[in-house]
Amino acid sequence: MQPGHLCKTLLYGLFLFLTLHACKKTPAPTDPSQGQHPDNSGKSIYDSLFFISKDIYLWTDALPDSATFKPNSFSDPRRMFDALMSYKRDKDNDYLDRYSFLDNGGTSRVLQQGLAGDIGFEVGFQTMTTLNVIYVYPGSPADKAGIKRGWQVTTVNGVSNFKYRDQNTDNVLNNAFSGKSATFAFRKPDNTTQQLTLNAATYKVNPVLYSHIYTFNGIKTGYFVFNNFLALDEVKTAIDTTFDSFAKAGVKQLIFDLRYNGGGALNTAEYLANKLVPGAKSGTEMYTQYFNNNVNTQKFSPYFQNMKAVPYYPTYNWSEIFYQEATTYKTAKFQKEGAMEFSKINFLVTRSTVSASEMLYNVLKPAMNVQLVGDSTYGKPVGFIAISFGSYDMYAVNMQLKNSAGEGDYFKGLAPAIKAQDDYTHDWGDLSDPLLRAALIDMGAPAGSLGRMANISADRLARTSANRLDATHFKGMVQTFRK
Repeated sequence: MQPGHLCKTLLYGLFLFLTLHACKKTPAPTDPSQGQHPDNSGKSIYDSLFFISKDIYLWTDALPDSATFKPNSFSDPRRMFDALMSYKRDKDNDYLDRYSFLDNGGTSRVLQQGLAGDIGFEVGFQTMTTLNVIYVYPGSPADKAGIKRGWQVTTVNGVSNFKYRDQNTDNVLNNAFSGKSATFAFRKPDNTTQQLTLNAATYKVNPVLYSHIYTFNGIKTGYFVFNNFLALDEVKTAIDTTFDSFAKAGVKQLIFDLRYNGGGALNTAEYLANKLVPGAKSGTEMYTQYFNNNVNTQKFSPYFQNMKAVPYYPTYNWSEIFYQEATTYKTAKFQKEGAMEFSKINFLVTRSTVSASEMLYNVLKPAMNVQLVGDSTYGKPVGFIAISFGSYDMYAVNMQLKNSAGEGDYFKGLAPAIKAQDDYTHDWGDLSDPLLRAALIDMGAPAGSLGRMANISADRLARTSANRLDATHFKGMVQTFRK
């Protein structure tokens, strides 16, 4: 049976280097009988998680047998799942699987619908004790209140003492950003202050945070800040509008800012790759997916072989979908979109650049002149197909993506060709922004024409906090597959 024109929940990416507290639901009842598998097999959710992982986990050889692991000895599904995923180690005996997790379905729902329900901005530590706004979503409560990237946050719900990697600070931020309402005080770049109370609201996420065109020495360079890969239907218009403006202006070079982009929809990443790739490369390999031998040869347990793809595709078995991914859809090819031809592309990246963002650069690397500017990326060349168990979606790593040159083992991150440290005190497009400035100079802009370099504090940290806007800062990739 062919899955045909399916839109499966295949996540490539997910998980930055921070907690996923906001995208995990309240723990399920500890009684295993409360977590029955949807095929009515009578197996507990603990058995389901264990045996399906043995079938589809990319590193299944690292997992113990059931008698050794004792899945039903656990009292919470997430603890059991985390323990199972901890068996895979790298050559230094460190945990390799920093990625797998359980979710309540919220990841898939938000990515496909493009809806958020929060206050709409993110903060990060400029120094060990100072917080700044690092981005604001257009149309969000924060945007409507006039908040801008670069503003310093001086108080959060009356608290004014902040410290990086401090539990009390994390609690204050998590409560403020996950609650229905919070009060913030800000210091703006002109040293004026403002206090605002923001109420969480539902809004459509627009991941295009900023775009601009720079002209130096007669060469036009487009600048594009893209913050997450929503499903293509949700963002195609915004992407096309930006690229149409670049084409109309005669842009020849591109600075693609992915510094906080944790991933998103694979079909959107593919669409952008096809926008960027030279037309001469159309029809050549973009990437190849790699699964374990069970998936490649359909050697699944009877339990998984007969498991319906509920609730996503109830007329199909999960084993059919996995096998099709490993065979029919194993390799994706470039299909040029539009007429733009870029002579050079610089990607702005940081440790918060994850999954689909890394994949976009990696697949273009053998095809054209691209490079990274900033800091080393997170390192996530693997992905998932989400499998539902009652109230849970299981994201166990089950595939790896590699480009046409066979490159895709960047578990320690992708190193930049040009190193530059992020700075949270500048708004988008500010020529004092170290990453943007370094990229422009590399593309031929005379340093003298960019103005004076701003004084940067010696104690600059520029790291994101333990708070994440999990509803909007996506950490995965969902793909709509070909027939």
